[in-house]
Amino acid sequence: MISSKTDENVLWQKYKQERSQQAKEKLVLKYLPLVKHIAGKVIVKLPDNFNFEDLVNYGVLGLMDALERFDNQRNIKFSTYAVPRIRGAIYDELRKLDWVPQSIRRKAKNLTKVYIKLENELKRTPTDQEVRAELDLTKQEFNKLLSEVNIPENISLERMISPQDGNKLRLKDLVEDPEGVGPENVFEFNEIKQVLAEAINKLPKKEKIVISLYYYEDLTLKEIGEILELTTARISQLHTKAIFRLRGHLSRKKDLLVG
Repeated sequence: MISSKTDENVLWQKYKQERSQQAKEKLVLKYLPLVKHIAGKVIVKLPDNFNFEDLVNYGVLGLMDALERFDNQRNIKFSTYAVPRIRGAIYDELRKLDWVPQSIRRKAKNLTKVYIKLENELKRTPTDQEVRAELDLTKQEFNKLLSEVNIPENISLERMISPQDGNKLRLKDLVEDPEGVGPENVFEFNEIKQVLAEAINKLPKKEKIVISLYYYEDLTLKEIGEILELTTARISQLHTKAIFRLRGHLSRKKDLLVG
């Protein structure tokens, strides 16, 4: 057990400078609860046949990669650096399994197109009523659709995005770690951050709160529900709508982002 920040710094020094495998193992054990926390947030959106321990194993791959790549000389918390890589590793393995039915993929793609179409026509974020009207769905049918497309591949804020130079980045990396980019790209990355901040600020109040608590406070959907006094299902629905709204808004910023 690592008893203090000083002890952790010693482990990092031993691992990075001496390549101590014992130090590496202790760091893995320290951050394993973080992997389990992220796996727990992902598995609630998956079918019952998925195993929690499998997701943890996928996440450990991301943790190992983060340990290898992390620069402990920089003034950045390792957990901040590791979270998107752990979650990304889990999603990467899920994508390889290709478990999402084609019918759900088509529905998600169509919903994205509707948000993009309305955003471009209205020059603002469309309301739920406007989206339902475009889809010709009742409120109940619309809520059912949101539940069907509510899978990690479709509704993760940390989907991969590509700036114009083609480099692959995760959205949370851009928001939390601006020093992580080369000096030649700082201006472009600041533009991307501004676009994303504007998009989030345009969300309805409850959706914005859910995004903030889920991605930046790292709370679970259940914990957010307790804070807002809403059911977990309702929080999940708000999260899903927020992601599709963001896609619609970002579609008008193709000069900076390519989804």
